[in-house]
Amino acid sequence: MSVYHTLRSSVVIGYMLSIAWVRRNLLSLVWLFATPFSILFLITVTSGGHAFVQATIGTILFVLATVGTGLAGDATWYRLEVKLQDLFVASPVSQMGYLLGIALNGLFFATPALVILLPVLVYLGLPLIDLPLVMLAVCAVWLFSATIGYIVSTYVTNLRNGWQSGLLLSVIVAVIPPAFYPAEILPPNILPIAYLMPTTHASLILRSFIGQTPELAYWSPAFGWTMLGVSLVVALLVMLRLARWRQP
Repeated sequence: MSVYHTLRSSVVIGYMLSIAWVRRNLLSLVWLFATPFSILFLITVTSGGHAFVQATIGTILFVLATVGTGLAGDATWYRLEVKLQDLFVASPVSQMGYLLGIALNGLFFATPALVILLPVLVYLGLPLIDLPLVMLAVCAVWLFSATIGYIVSTYVTNLRNGWQSGLLLSVIVAVIPPAFYPAEILPPNILPIAYLMPTTHASLILRSFIGQTPELAYWSPAFGWTMLGVSLVVALLVMLRLARWRQP
């Protein structure tokens, strides 16, 4: 299947599973705003506004990571309940096209939050010329999270376990790494572990764009971009190798 047809199929799947549904049920957007914006509010209030920049960065990454890891539940539902994956297995759509399609589903749901939060980043000091690079960094976190969520979904045999796996993955990808809090407070022996998660590098890269370049051992923007790319490529290769496309 050509790259064009893969991308075309992905956009159609993403539209079918997200925008077509939102047009009929706007309340489906509420769940996405509830948790991240609640965390943003609490951190801002309890820090007296001093942690607003870091909390905003964390909120953006949390939204995109959550819609990605949420595929552990969504893709399980598509596979076990509505048999959607079986339909695409029997069609010309490739596994990569299917993954990108259901991942775009989550990205489309996240768009309203990004429309609110990205202008806030610009207000806080992000140069408009750097906005495309910021989108590239946060989308790397989104696709990494979606890939991990999809891999897990192909092994889940119970729908409830799918949703629970997605929640656990969101904690691992978006809450534990230094997204809502500065990486500088981590002990030096913990930093190498934090560097394994792309969320860490996306957070540090966004801070550097705003003018708050972190001074951390072994870290630089070039290292951060490299780790983002490596993490995404490794996740996609693992998906192609281990994810179950045709179920046993």
